[in-house]
Amino acid sequence: MNIKVVLEYDGSEFVGWQQQAHGRTVEVELKRALRAITGQEHKVYAAGRTDAGAHAEGQVVSVQTDGRISPHRLVAALNARLPADVAVLSAEEVPDAFHARYSARWRRYRYRYLDRPSRPALERGRCWHVRGPLDADAMAMAAKALVGKHDWTSYCSASEPPEARVREMRSARVLRRGDFVELELVAGGFLRGLARSIAGALAEVGRGRRPPEWVGEVLRARDRRRAARTAPAGGLTLVEVIY
Repeated sequence: MNIKVVLEYDGSEFVGWQQQAHGRTVEVELKRALRAITGQEHKVYAAGRTDAGAHAEGQVVSVQTDGRISPHRLVAALNARLPADVAVLSAEEVPDAFHARYSARWRRYRYRYLDRPSRPALERGRCWHVRGPLDADAMAMAAKALVGKHDWTSYCSASEPPEARVREMRSARVLRRGDFVELELVAGGFLRGLARSIAGALAEVGRGRRPPEWVGEVLRARDRRRAARTAPAGGLTLVEVIY
């Protein structure tokens, strides 16, 4: 039975989604919980490999099981065994052809900035506290240059293969919500470091250090050295995967 599982997690204490030689990962915690329930090892496939410190509200995972436990029962069984910073929101049977990563059409990420004078207490680790007010309108204007199909060399990790750096950004919006400024990015796939690098560049515009057109100029330059500081991972959340 092929099962689609939707997770949320606080990434503060994880070194990312993907299993690694060192450090705590969400993938290992999920596989450990599945093993405790079924007595078997499972391969799990996630829609996105979130960074160390990044969060998820709607991470999607696909896993093959022997069908002895229903998806409904699996939700409760997993939540009873997962740590407090990971929770299963839903599980359902899907066709065998479904793959959490390769079947996804779009992924929606949110980056949150907090620009009030006081540091956060309740939202610590869930946003980037920047000093001084951000001009959300200027940031929104700058983000328009990101929409469309582009070579993202300037904004992605140098470890990404050059031939794989062309991706389509479906939308890029910036809105103010009270003391928070929120960046929402929707794309088919996100290269390593892309969302946080974009967030860092837009912060330069919001602080008045760069004009809005600078974000597009950096994109067209295809030169990673032109980019700004990468934004901290804590402000980034995988919100939704669209199939």
